[in-house]
Amino acid sequence: MGFSEIYGVAFLSIILLISITVIYGTVDSNLNNILSANDDHAYNLLKKSKENLTVQYEGIDSDSGILNITVVNNGNILEDASKWTVIFEGDVVNNPVIEKTYIEPLSRTQIYIETIYNSTTIDDKRVVISGEFGTTFLKTIDVN
Repeated sequence: MGFSEIYGVAFLSIILLISITVIYGTVDSNLNNILSANDDHAYNLLKKSKENLTVQYEGIDSDSGILNITVVNNGNILEDASKWTVIFEGDVVNNPVIEKTYIEPLSRTQIYIETIYNSTTIDDKRVVISGEFGTTFLKTIDVN
């Protein structure tokens, strides 16, 4: 075996070691990201399973059209109402007025939604609240 063959094998071995080091670093970093995302997903699924809201129709001001909804936290986690999405009749309500930002278990808050309806036309309209962890809660308004 000549000098050039030894030099060639050594050179290829060094290139192979450098390549393995780079690939390992990339795979290890991506694997950590995947495992972290998996942990976050499991945490959110656990919180979602403990999320339980009850939506109740309280009334509507016929003059202003402001709808009053009560939301009761029947779950066993603290809810951040600023992370809720409120949907009325298929449209996302951009700025609903929510009395309390943080709702403890077994407590309630009021939500006020500006609408074009009154007490005679609000019947059979739907309100959907998507909780902090993505669980949706539907209330079909029944005036009677």
